[in-house]
Amino acid sequence: MVRDIHRRDFIRSAAISGGSALILDPMIALAGEKSSVHLEKAVSPASAGERNTESSPRELTVAGFQLLASKEVKANEQAIHRAIVKAADIKADFLLTPEGSLSGYYADFDRVVVHEAVQRVAQHAKESRVGLLLGTCYKELEDDPLTSVVTSSSVAAERREYCYDQVRAYAPSGEYLGAHSKILLCSSIYRPGTGEIRDYVAGTLRTFRWNGICFGMLICNDLWATPGFTTTSNPYLAWRLKTMGAQVIFHSVGTAGTPLLFRPYHESNQSLWAMMLKIPIVTTNASDGTTPSNCRAGVIGPDGERICVAHDVGEQFFSCKITVA
Repeated sequence: MVRDIHRRDFIRSAAISGGSALILDPMIALAGEKSSVHLEKAVSPASAGERNTESSPRELTVAGFQLLASKEVKANEQAIHRAIVKAADIKADFLLTPEGSLSGYYADFDRVVVHEAVQRVAQHAKESRVGLLLGTCYKELEDDPLTSVVTSSSVAAERREYCYDQVRAYAPSGEYLGAHSKILLCSSIYRPGTGEIRDYVAGTLRTFRWNGICFGMLICNDLWATPGFTTTSNPYLAWRLKTMGAQVIFHSVGTAGTPLLFRPYHESNQSLWAMMLKIPIVTTNASDGTTPSNCRAGVIGPDGERICVAHDVGEQFFSCKITVA
C-alpha cells in the first residue's frame, strides 16, 4: 500500500515507472507517511478556495527582486535585506524573491543557518510592513514543526531531515501565511528519479489569503513543465490555482545560467496562462551575472501582455501596480 512507502521514495518510484497520474490528484500528496506541516486539507479544485465574486477590483503593489545566484547564505540574506528596504520605500504589499534565493538553490545547506536567516529577513519585512514571498530551500526535522525553536544539533542528528524547495509567505503584518513547496520537481528524462525528485519532498497545491485577496504561488517548473526536465505528466497547476479561487499567481524561478533557447517556451507559457486564466502573473528569477535570463522577471497582465519587465542580467529590482479582480 502507498502508506507503507516513504513519501519521497514513492514519488521517485512513480517518476521512474511513469506513474505520473499520481501527481494529478491533490490527495496524493497526503498519501505518504511524511507530508508538509504547512499544508491545508486537500480538496477538489472545483470546490476549493471559493472567492467572493461580488468583491470589487483591488489594486496591489507588487515588487520582485532578481538576485545573483549564490550558495552563500550570508550574501543572499544581505541582498534580500536590500530588496526589503527598496520594497518598503515604494510601500509594496508583497516582495517576491527567486527560487532558492536565501539558502542557495541546492539541497546540501545547513538547516539551522538557513532557519535563522529566514527568521531575520521575515522580521525585517515585518518591521518594514512589507509582505514577503521568500524563495528558499528549507529543511524540517521528522515530527518537528520547526516553529520558533531550532532543535539542538545533537538531537537533530537522531532525526531525519526533510528538504523542501519552497516559497514561504509572510503578510505585511509579519503573520506567517504558510508555504508552497515545489510540486513538479525536475528530473532528467535520461535519468528519471534523479535531480530534484531525489533531493526534495514535493508539496501540495494550495491558495493563500490576505486582505480579501486570494493568491497562489508556483515554483519554476510547476508552471511550465519544461521538456527534457519533466518525467511526470503536467498537472496544469496554474489552471488548478484558478479553479481554487486564485486572483493572482506569484511565480518564483531559479534558472540562472541555463540556455536562452528556453526563453520562448517559458515566457509564452506564462503569457498564455495569464491570458487564458485572466489573472496577472508576477515572476522573478535569479541571475548568474552574465547570461541573459531564459525567463525574464516582471509582471504579465491578465491579457497576456508583459506590463513590467526587468533587465535580464544581474541584480534587479522591479515594482508594479496590478489590478486584482
